[in-house]
Amino acid sequence: MKNIFKKTVYSLFLLPILLLFFSNSSYAQDNNIELKFATYFTGIGCPHCSVTSPFIKDIIEEDSNFVVIEYEVYEETRNATFISQYDDTYGIGLGIPVIFFDKDSLLAGDTTIENNLQLQILQSEPNIIQTPDQLVKLENFLLSQLNGFPRIYRKDRVAIRTNIRNLTDAQNDQILSFITSDLTEWAAIKQEGEIVTPEVVKYPGGSATYEHALSVNGWLLQWNGELVQTKPEVGEGEDVEYCEIEEENVCPEPISMTKILGLALADSVNPCAISVLLLMLVAITTYNPKNRKQILFSAGAFILAVVVMYMLYGFLIIKAFQFLQSITVIKNYLYKGLGLVALILGLLEIKDFVKYKPGGVGTEMPMFLRPKVQNIISKITSPVGAFSLGLFVTLFLLPCTIGPYVILGGMLSTLDYLKASPYLLAYNLIFVLPMIVISFVVYFGTKNIEDISDWKNDNVRKMHLISGILMSMLGIVMIFGLL
Repeated sequence: MKNIFKKTVYSLFLLPILLLFFSNSSYAQDNNIELKFATYFTGIGCPHCSVTSPFIKDIIEEDSNFVVIEYEVYEETRNATFISQYDDTYGIGLGIPVIFFDKDSLLAGDTTIENNLQLQILQSEPNIIQTPDQLVKLENFLLSQLNGFPRIYRKDRVAIRTNIRNLTDAQNDQILSFITSDLTEWAAIKQEGEIVTPEVVKYPGGSATYEHALSVNGWLLQWNGELVQTKPEVGEGEDVEYCEIEEENVCPEPISMTKILGLALADSVNPCAISVLLLMLVAITTYNPKNRKQILFSAGAFILAVVVMYMLYGFLIIKAFQFLQSITVIKNYLYKGLGLVALILGLLEIKDFVKYKPGGVGTEMPMFLRPKVQNIISKITSPVGAFSLGLFVTLFLLPCTIGPYVILGGMLSTLDYLKASPYLLAYNLIFVLPMIVISFVVYFGTKNIEDISDWKNDNVRKMHLISGILMSMLGIVMIFGLL
C-alpha cells in the first residue's frame, strides 16, 4: 500500500516536470529552423541592381530558408544614409548592389553576386542577422534593431516597414513569426492587425504581387496562401507612438506647413515676379485699353503658366536632391544646410533694404536680362500669348526666385512625387497670390497699372526687408531645430 502511495506521489510530482520537458522539447523542435539571413542594398533605377535583384528573388522563391533584408535606396531615399553605418561595421563600401552575411562574406556587383551567392548561402552561419552595429542571433533579435525602412523577403512573403513605431513584444514576435515560421500554421492563429489591400512591391528589374496583406503597427505583412483572422491592432484608448526609436536619422525631419508658408510668403513679395506681371499688364492694356476682360484673362493665363512651370521645376529639384542623397551621406547635414542657405538669402534681402541696388545677386533679376524680357513682353497682346510668356519668362525669373524653392525641394526630397505635390501646389498658390490680387485690382479699376507700378518702385526696399526677415527667421528655425 505504501509503495502504491509513493508511486502515486512521485507520479504527481514528476508529471508537471515531464510535461514541461516535452513542451519545451516540442517548442525547440518547432523552432529548430536554420534560416540564412543576408542584408542587401539596392536601388530602383540602378542598371546593375536590375540584373541582381531578379536573380536574388529567384533564389528566395526556390530556397525557403533564405531570408533577405533589403534596403532600397533610390526611391526610398531615407534608406540611403544607412549604408554608411553598415559600412562602418562590415566594410561593405558605399556602392550598390551589395549583399552580405558578415564582414568576411560580402558580395558586391552583379557578376560577383550571380557567380558566388548560392555558395555563400551554403557556407553562411544560420540564424544570424546583420544589424547596423553587430551580428545578432535570431533568438535575441528585435525588429527595432534594424534602421530605416527595410523589406524582409522569404519565399512567398515579405514584411515591409512603412512607419517607425514602437512595437510591443507581442507584435515583434508576431512579425518575426511571420518571417520565420510555416505560413499555414501562422495563418491559423488569430493575428493582431488590420487586413488591408495588398500593394505591388517594386524592386529593380521587376515587381512582386501578393494575395493578402496585414498591417501591424507600422509593418505591412504580405503573403500568398491562407487568409488570417485578426484582432484589433490598437486597443481602444491607446495611442500609437511614432518615431520613438532613439537612433540617429531614423525619422526624417517633419514636413511643416508653417515652414512652407514662410518660404512661400518670402518668395511671393519678391519684386522680381511682380515686375514681370506689371510689364505684361502694361503691354495688354496698351493694346486693349478698354477691354478689361482681356486684361483679366491674360493675367490669369500668365499666372497659370507660372504655376505649371514652377510645379515642373519643383519635381526636378526634388529629383536632384533624391539623386544626391542616394549616392552620398549628405542627408545627415541636408536640413541644416538648407537652413543655412535660407539664412544667407535672408541676409542678402536685408542688405537690399539697407543699401538697395537694382539687380542684386540672388534677390532680383540681373540687369542684363531686363531689356530682353521687356522686349518679349511688349509683343504680348492676348491670353494665349500671355500663357506662352508665362511658360517662357519663368526661365528669367529663376535667378531671383529659385532660392526659396530650392530649399523647399530639399525639404520635400524625402517624399515621392504624389505626396510632395500638395506641398508644391500650396507653395505656388501662395507665391502667385500677390499677382492674383494685382490682377483683380486692375480689373475692377480700383487702381491703374501705373499707380501699382509706382507703389512697387516706392516700396521695393520694404519688400526686400519683409522677405529678408521671413527667410532669416526660417533659416534660424531650421538650423537650430526650433520648429
